[in-house]
Amino acid sequence: MYGSLFWIEWLDRLDRVLSSARHDVATLTRAISPRSLEAIERSKRQLAALTNDLRLLATDVLAPDSAESVPDAAENLRKTLETTVVQLGRIAELLPGTAPAVRDSVLAAIDSALRDSRYEAVMLLAPARRRAAAAAPGARA
Repeated sequence: MYGSLFWIEWLDRLDRVLSSARHDVATLTRAISPRSLEAIERSKRQLAALTNDLRLLATDVLAPDSAESVPDAAENLRKTLETTVVQLGRIAELLPGTAPAVRDSVLAAIDSALRDSRYEAVMLLAPARRRAAAAAPGARA
């Protein structure tokens, strides 16, 4: 199991991959190009690797006081990332002659999965934020 420094690096990588993938999806809404499709495939591979790495991270370093909620949040994030990887795999459906309605539907599903992944990453960090806010001077109980 890897500790807190690995979490920081992992979350930074996750943020960069999710941001890049959303940018690539936005590009695909305007025009489908081989370069954009390759970028999405790269994001898919990177998210799959991040999902595998998530299993190696120690969840007890995120919120030692509320250790029971962090493994659940990490599992939710893992499931969401797996769903996102599956959605990114649908990019093969976007051949240059694909009907605009089909293309828009696939891209909307991919973008939604990317947003869900980001949300679950925030939820993973939420217990630590609540604990830090409660410990701050003048914080309300």
